Order: sequence, then structure tokens, then C-alpha cells
Amino acid sequence: MWPDEPGSASRRFFYSAVFWLIVPILMGFTLSILLFAPPFQDLIPRVWQPYLNFGRLRPAHVNLAIFGWLSQAYAGAIYYILPRLTRTKLFSERLAHLNWWLWNLLLVGALLTLPAGLTQGREYAEMIWPLDLLLLLNWILLGVNVWMTVRRRREPKIYVSLWNFMAGILIFLFVYAIGNKVWAPSGAYTGMNDNIINYFYVHNLFNSWFTTVGIGLALYLLPKLTEKPLYSHRLALWGLWSVWTGQHHQLWSPAPDWLEYLTIVFSILAAVPTIAFTWNFVKTMEGRWTKTADDVPLRFLVTGAFFWFLTCVQGVAQSFRGFSMFVHFTNWVVGHSHLAFVGDYSFWGFALVYLMFPVLVKRPMYSRRLMEWHYWLTTVGLSIFMVTLWMAGLIQAQNWLTNSVPFIETVRSLQPYMGIRFVGGGMMVAGQFVFAYNFLRTALARQTKTVAAPMPAGAGGGGE
Repeated sequence: MWPDEPGSASRRFFYSAVFWLIVPILMGFTLSILLFAPPFQDLIPRVWQPYLNFGRLRPAHVNLAIFGWLSQAYAGAIYYILPRLTRTKLFSERLAHLNWWLWNLLLVGALLTLPAGLTQGREYAEMIWPLDLLLLLNWILLGVNVWMTVRRRREPKIYVSLWNFMAGILIFLFVYAIGNKVWAPSGAYTGMNDNIINYFYVHNLFNSWFTTVGIGLALYLLPKLTEKPLYSHRLALWGLWSVWTGQHHQLWSPAPDWLEYLTIVFSILAAVPTIAFTWNFVKTMEGRWTKTADDVPLRFLVTGAFFWFLTCVQGVAQSFRGFSMFVHFTNWVVGHSHLAFVGDYSFWGFALVYLMFPVLVKRPMYSRRLMEWHYWLTTVGLSIFMVTLWMAGLIQAQNWLTNSVPFIETVRSLQPYMGIRFVGGGMMVAGQFVFAYNFLRTALARQTKTVAAPMPAGAGGGGE
């Protein structure tokens, strides 16, 4: 239950990450059915209808995907990477196992409370007060292990990924505590202040945790999978200076104009770390692009980096008041959020699992063909899903701005798009089941050989 075996906690986090991928994926598939064919709700047994309606499934789908699948994949990867970049043992493998138990207790609590209607009712901050406190405890445990391992390191140089991990975990603690007002059981502020702070939290949940830590993970994966040094360690440090915004989610709201203008400026400045990371990525990939044809984890990493760049371009565009007025509250935004969470960070999460899990269990992935199926079903399905929602969003926006098309007519006109969205979502669901099956068969297979980690990552390069 509390083993000291190196890597055992990382392995457990990957196990539970894949489990918590499947749960919200099924919820999301149910939501896509309800959007395409609302009468499907009547087919659900009456006793379950209060718990399986859209309003209750959606927050469960979001929170379990964010804090279950991807956050646990991140934690598993961090626990895997720490000893390798510091050349020392993890500060406490047992503390990491306690972290794992408490993390899954948090997720079980969310699974039980959110469909039951126990919620604080704030977007991405729906979990009730005891679960908020438990989440903070989990991040504190993760942070203690990270900071203490780095403090005891034998490697004198600190690779950029470690800076990203230390900064991202520390900053996220404050972002979550302030955004969820954890010192009050209600979790809410008063009036417009609640809206402003809620979207400061929503944006920086991604900025401080998924982006800052995610870039650190990507900068570890890139030299490993390409087997060449990172082009520029100095350039990579620009990824630490992520831009904190949030109010651009609420342009044209009753918030102060000065705050809206300030956040637009900071959103535009996000182009600086975006360009720095992209240039570093492209220069490191020189001479290795053809490797993506056969290397599925590298292909996931490269595709995720492309989607990440597209996310940043869209994010800057959506921070301008004119474009924001056009697409806000439409399906465009839903497509954008899935581009970020699935296309960027989950693609990097898949690459992490494919690289690290075989080393942890000392056997290769069960089937490379299934890895290919996973990639193509997910990529094609996500592309259909996103493009359809972007088109639907532009139709919604145009109809609303004319001020002459009845709202219900717009809703009816979107049904074919919801049908195509359902098809794309179904392909993504199929891809994740392929992934989970391949993962499970790998975990249960008899150990055949020791799988060595790829070549050590270099920190410097020609760009220095």
C-alpha cells in the first residue's frame, strides 16, 4: 500500500489517469447525444434522470477530465521525471503514494457530489468546499515532493522543466485558493467581483497549471523523443513568463473598462512566450520531422504543439473586443476549449504515457497498431468536432447580430452540426477505448524485457 519502490507512485498515477479518462469521456458522449437528440433524456430510467441531465453531467465531465485524467497524468509524469533530472531519489515515494490515495478520494467525491447537485455553481469551480480543501492538500503534497527533491539534487544544473514544475505548482495553489475563495464555504464573492475572479481562475487554471507545467513536460519530451539536445535552454526559459489574464473572457461585461483594456494588452503579450516556445520547438525538430511517420509518441507531441500554437492564436484573437462580441456565448468557444484541453495538453499527455509507462512496467506497449488507431481516431475525430463547432458558432453569431432571426430558429438550424459533432465525438471516444485497451494489455502482460529510457536530454544547443 505504501511501497518505497522507485517509480511505483508514478505508475499508480498513470493507472488512475487512464481510468479517469474513460469516465468523463463517457459523460461527454452522453452530453453529445443530448445536444443532438434531446428526447434521448426520456429513455433514461426516471429514477436516474435527475442525476444524468445535462446541467449535472457537464460539471462532472469537466472536473473529472481536468483533475482526473490530465492532472493525474501530469503528476505521474512529474514523479517520473524528477529523479532523472535531479539524479537523486524522489524525496518521498510514500508521500507520493499518500498523494495518490487522497487525489483519488477527491475524484470519487466529485463523481458522487456533482451529479447529485451538490455544487458551488461557479464554472470550473463547481466542487464543494471540503473537496476544494482536499484538492489544495493534494497540490501541497505534490509541491513538497517536487521542491524537496530539487533541493536534494545531485545534478548542479536545473533543467528548464524543473523550473516550470516548481513555478506552476506553486502559482496554481494561489490561483485555486483565490478563485474558489477557499476560506469561505460558499466559495463565492459578491456581485460582479465574483464574475471577474471566477474567470481569472478559469483562465489561469490553464495558464499556471496546464500551460506552465505542460510546457515543462513538452520540453522534457522533445529532446527524449528526437534524441537531440534542446535548441536553446535560454529561449525555453521564456515559457516561464506566461501571461496572467482572465477578464478577456468577459469583455463587454459590467467590469471596469480599464480592466478589460489591461487584460487585452496582456493577452497580446502572450505572443512572446508563444513564439519563443514555437521557435525552440521547430529548431529542435530540424532533421527529425520524418521521424514522426513511425514514432507515434513524437507524432502526438508534434500534433499537440501545432494545436497549442493554434490555441494561442485563437486566444489572442478572442481577446479583441470586436471578435469577442461576435463569437462569445456561441459554440465557437466550446470548440476552442476542446482544442486547448484535448488537442494541446491531452495529446502531450498521451505522449507522456507512451514514453514513460513502458519504462515503469518494464515491457513495451502491447500493440503499435493500436497506438496508430488511437492517434488517427482521436485526431480526425477532434478535427471534425472542432471545425463543426466553429462553423456552428459563426452561424449563431451571425444570426444573433442580425437581430431578426428568432432564437429558436437558430437552435433548430444547428441540429445537423450537432449530429456531425456527435460523429466526431464518437470517433474520439473510440480512440480513447483503444488507448485504454492497449494500456491495460500492456499492464497485464508478462514482463519480457527491461525497457530503457531514451537518451538523456541535453539542455543546451546551437541557439545558445
